[in-house]
Amino acid sequence: MFLISSRELGRLLTRFRRLYSGCSVSEELRGWNWSNDLLSPPVDNLFLGVSEVANRYCPNYRDVYLRRVANIPAPVTIKTVRGWVYHALCSEFPGLVRGRLYSHGLMRGCDLFRILSDERDGFVDSIFKRYGVEKYVSGSDYDSLRSDSSILFDFLALNVSARLDEIISELSYPKVENVVGRLMPEFEEKIVDGRFLGLSRELRVDVFMDNRLVIDVKTGDVRDFHKYTLAGYALAIEADLEVPVDYGVILYLAVKDGFVKVKSDLYFIDDALRREFIEVRDKAFDVIQVGEDPGYPPSCPDYCIYYDYCKARRVGGRG
Repeated sequence: MFLISSRELGRLLTRFRRLYSGCSVSEELRGWNWSNDLLSPPVDNLFLGVSEVANRYCPNYRDVYLRRVANIPAPVTIKTVRGWVYHALCSEFPGLVRGRLYSHGLMRGCDLFRILSDERDGFVDSIFKRYGVEKYVSGSDYDSLRSDSSILFDFLALNVSARLDEIISELSYPKVENVVGRLMPEFEEKIVDGRFLGLSRELRVDVFMDNRLVIDVKTGDVRDFHKYTLAGYALAIEADLEVPVDYGVILYLAVKDGFVKVKSDLYFIDDALRREFIEVRDKAFDVIQVGEDPGYPPSCPDYCIYYDYCKARRVGGRG
């Protein structure tokens, strides 16, 4: 991930630690206390993804009912596919960079950019093929997504190439191992077992380990409930790895008018946010356990993944 530098994150964290210097997280709300009445899941042998719980598009939790009780899969939209592609591109790009530096040795940033640029089309095409993009997207939407993905690749390639020059200029005796160690973002994708909290067995989480920070990349519009994903991941990491996680960052990634836009929102994952996530989780479990359609909310947001499905049935008088 080269969407945000470790330096920038460090500055953000320094500011927030000063702001929240007198605040702390209650021991009972740390994930490693998953066996207490507050954190333990209300239903045994049922595990939900963090996004299933946190993405509260439907205030009535009808999305949870449709997916988990009625067994109606969430429709795949252009927004869904864009999320797949952008996440894959960002998570796999560092491995590409690392491989080229180890195989070619130290080089100037402009040379690295030239090498990466030559591999751009093949790299993006492989992601499109792996996710079967053509099955879900066609026409102008496909062309636009393909173009935007190339723009995102170029953005990442330019950033890492400039950073390479900067690092080499700072080292008296640069070696490939040392340069790669400083060049690669200090992020690590962890596979976390969330079952202690009624969450999925394999949660893939980006963690900034030195600062105990969790990161979640969003490719859609800014939503207030996105912060719940940070609380869910923090609790799961604490339960599985038994390390405290106090801060989280939502990175909003978009390509608009040919330019990459990155916006970061940093949160202190305090008691209130943790309680809110647990309340949302318990409500989702209740909907599944009861097994009855909770019905339509007074107003359905058009950005809900099931919006078209529910709208068609609501107009047609079906359930």
